[in-house]
Amino acid sequence: MNILRSLLLPFSLIFGAIALLRRRKFKNAPHSPIPTICIGNLRVGGTGKTPFVEYLAKFLSQNHQIAILSRGYGRKTKGYLNVKEIEILSSEVIGDEPMMYATHFPNVEVVVCEKRKIGIEKLLQKNPNLEAIILDDAFQHLSVNYSLRILLTEYERPFFKDFPLPAGNLREFRSAAKYADIIVVTKCPEELSTEEKERFLLALKPRKGQQVYFVGIRYDDEMMRRLDDEMLKDNSQIPNLTSHSSPLLITGIANPAPLVRYLEAQYGTVHKLHFPDHHEFTKKDIDKIIRLKEQLGGENCTLLTTEKDAVRLQAFKNMPEYHTVSIEIVFLENETVFKEKLLSLLS
Repeated sequence: MNILRSLLLPFSLIFGAIALLRRRKFKNAPHSPIPTICIGNLRVGGTGKTPFVEYLAKFLSQNHQIAILSRGYGRKTKGYLNVKEIEILSSEVIGDEPMMYATHFPNVEVVVCEKRKIGIEKLLQKNPNLEAIILDDAFQHLSVNYSLRILLTEYERPFFKDFPLPAGNLREFRSAAKYADIIVVTKCPEELSTEEKERFLLALKPRKGQQVYFVGIRYDDEMMRRLDDEMLKDNSQIPNLTSHSSPLLITGIANPAPLVRYLEAQYGTVHKLHFPDHHEFTKKDIDKIIRLKEQLGGENCTLLTTEKDAVRLQAFKNMPEYHTVSIEIVFLENETVFKEKLLSLLS
């Protein structure tokens, strides 16, 4: 532990104690009349919640009427809003993540509300046939006793190696993990050995009956797909990238490192322009992107960004053409067991 962390540790103990008392205050919170699936984490920042929510929505919405309830982080509005009741959708109105959910799942009810209990109540008033609600980033929202709590932690940045704020990056003591029914270890290497999993589990120390799953990430690069299509049309062996300079990656996400590693494996050199998580892009930012693109080759420089950033960039008419890289969850093992657990809630 470095000197600064040592100095801040007493404040972390106070912060963690307040969070612990808050959990005890809500220990008898009411249950929802329908199944509720809470997705969350202990660590501030990206642990892969958004692609995991999308994984759940894609699977459950095939045969069930479900809804996604989010806080709508970064929006400029307040209170309860239903995406289907908004004439002009934008990330400023509902937040970037709900905007993505609404775009990807038009048949799923997507709502935003800071107070999850109120959000659930209003959802059920208008949609009495709902069968389940997925709550995005709700592990610290305790006014409802959720049917299933799923806690995410990154393989490379696990909560058990961290401390509460401000000495660390945790929202509460690491012991709060015991309240999760399932722990999902995200962003795992594809070739994670049995020995590495066992070492991780020894450090994680899941409680008896607590299920643990290891998942990785699969990227879908729109630019590479286009090049592959051109390759097939031309009957070429490999895509011709010689006429293009290295791409410029624009991100406003918490942890772009895994995406950068993936793109560097595809393209070699990748230029990067990183902004803070949920960054609210401005005209000044777009002007900076345009200038940097010109410096890197103009038309020969391809812009890449994430789907979550794209919903915030699309508001700018002078934004140059860009390609998106989407993310999806891939279970390393036991996916069928996990799906059976979900379906048992709805049976």
